[in-house]
Amino acid sequence: MNALVKTICTFVTSSIGRKIIVALTGLCLVLFLAGHLAGNLLIFGGPEWINTYAHGLHSMPEAALWGIRLGLAVIFIIHIWLTIQLKLENHAAREPYVFKNTIKATLSSRYMIYTGLTILVFLIYHLYQYTLRVGYDPSQYTAFISDGKVETFDVYKMIVAGFSNVWCSAFYILAILMLFSHLRHGVQSIFQTVGADSRKIRPFYNFLAIAYGAVICLGFISVPVSVLLGIIK
Repeated sequence: MNALVKTICTFVTSSIGRKIIVALTGLCLVLFLAGHLAGNLLIFGGPEWINTYAHGLHSMPEAALWGIRLGLAVIFIIHIWLTIQLKLENHAAREPYVFKNTIKATLSSRYMIYTGLTILVFLIYHLYQYTLRVGYDPSQYTAFISDGKVETFDVYKMIVAGFSNVWCSAFYILAILMLFSHLRHGVQSIFQTVGADSRKIRPFYNFLAIAYGAVICLGFISVPVSVLLGIIK
């Protein structure tokens, strides 16, 4: 048992171990984004679709719902903490002349930590606005689903109200563009960390990273843009 604990401690404190953990937590977040986007896009089906989806989520047992939320929070915190650790250690270990040789690094990789922190600020705001629903009086946001048999919170109306504010939509779009940059490098890093970094496969995962990031980010951006254009109203 002591040997196992020692092995685990050695792994999680080593550079390669932490890189693997960052890759795995990043993969979890990448997959979560796909699921979250799928739920968000239901708004294009009208109030019934998005409100039924949201009602289903909030009808889950409290323990399960908060278990998922806390699990995601832990994954997110571990991902951020270890990424910052590795970035600082890498920065401290560089020779002075290395700082000048950044031409080969992509903008996505060079500003990874900054885009990540911007996304963190956005996430806090996003949770404040749409998860905690601060400023939205439930009595003013009532909807009926299941042929009018079930009363629920009107998520559709809340989203339209939120994104009707140009500044809110602009901040959201800016954050999603940052997310594209972060996803592009993040997906590439996942492949590199697990050893899939040969010349033959590199073009494939570079394309996959860009394509996945583009699909995710265009999907998220389509919601505020559609609200501002009056497509969703």
